Amino acid sequence: MPRSENDNNSLKSALSDEEIILRAKRVLMTYLNMTENEAHTFIIKQSMNLRRTKREMAESILITYEN
Repeated sequence: MPRSENDNNSLKSALSDEEIILRAKRVLMTYLNMTENEAHTFIIKQSMNLRRTKREMAESILITYEN
């Protein structure tokens, strides 16, 4: 694959990650009355504590609260 395609795929993946993290932050803000900063910090700390990526943590939050 040419380098520009790799770069493009990486950017798409990063954008997708950010969209999922943003959705998870909104869920935390809605259900747990967190501020955006608190929700962001929560996702980061949980991902570090559980040794998971921020995306994995955000997906877990979405599964927990959106179902």
